[in-house]
Amino acid sequence: MGQAKRTYKDGLFRFYMREPENSLSLCQAFTDLELALEDIRECTLESVMFHSRRNDLSLFLRNRLFTFFEHQSTQNENMPVRMLLYLAAVYQSILPGNFIYRAKRFPCPAPRFFMLYNGTDPFPDKKVMKLSDAFPMEGDVELTVTAYNINYDEHNELLNRCRPLHDYSLFVHRVGENRSRGIALDQAILQAIKECRADGIMADFLEKHHGEVFDMVSLKWDEDEAKKFYESEARAEGRAEGRAEGRAEGKAEGKAEGKAEGMTEAIRSLMQTTGWAIERVMEALKIPEVEWEKYKAAVQD
Repeated sequence: MGQAKRTYKDGLFRFYMREPENSLSLCQAFTDLELALEDIRECTLESVMFHSRRNDLSLFLRNRLFTFFEHQSTQNENMPVRMLLYLAAVYQSILPGNFIYRAKRFPCPAPRFFMLYNGTDPFPDKKVMKLSDAFPMEGDVELTVTAYNINYDEHNELLNRCRPLHDYSLFVHRVGENRSRGIALDQAILQAIKECRADGIMADFLEKHHGEVFDMVSLKWDEDEAKKFYESEARAEGRAEGRAEGRAEGKAEGKAEGKAEGMTEAIRSLMQTTGWAIERVMEALKIPEVEWEKYKAAVQD
């Protein structure tokens, strides 16, 4: 199994929160505005537009308000400067080119800036960062970024106001819990996906986009490693089944049936997690083709 990107949290945040319903919930939680889907338009800066830089999520609300969201897994005191550059780029992209020469004041959408932190270093629940803090002396420009700690806590008021943010935070939390038990990052993410789908956390999103999520976090399945990982599960389940069956019908027969049952469960698990066709799964697990029909029938039961 390939190594998962250490920045998987940033990518997942962007991907998940760009879903229209999730963007709507996010904006309502941070602005206290009553909004509908038609009130929101995404204006996120892509790298091709802004010198190989991109921001995580920008949303245009009712043509009057910009909301900029930056996700951070590490602390960053330079966020106000970064937001200033993003704001200038967005204004440049949407405002008329000659408006700065007009005598009459031109209305510009108001901006608001938010940083969402879920790293491992200590961080307050809420923190205000100002552009002027970076100035060596008093200046004439100010920009304020409000930063929130979105590490999972069942009592976190912000998370409880925004279900998509809550679910994202809980998913990341479960990855961290798996890692704390010594599980490799790739497998920790895989296990969290399974758990969350089973518990209804980001379930619709993971059901719809599980393939993209795998690609995004660089869970590039190496067939030998996939075989090793799932066959270990199959062997464990097979031994348990084999012992039970062996006591009733004989050790040899019980082991064979237990191994088949364990392999069937491994096939189901890998199909559910990756979205692969059963043939591709059986190829990855190196199941002989002569046994394919047997397992196809078993999986369908």
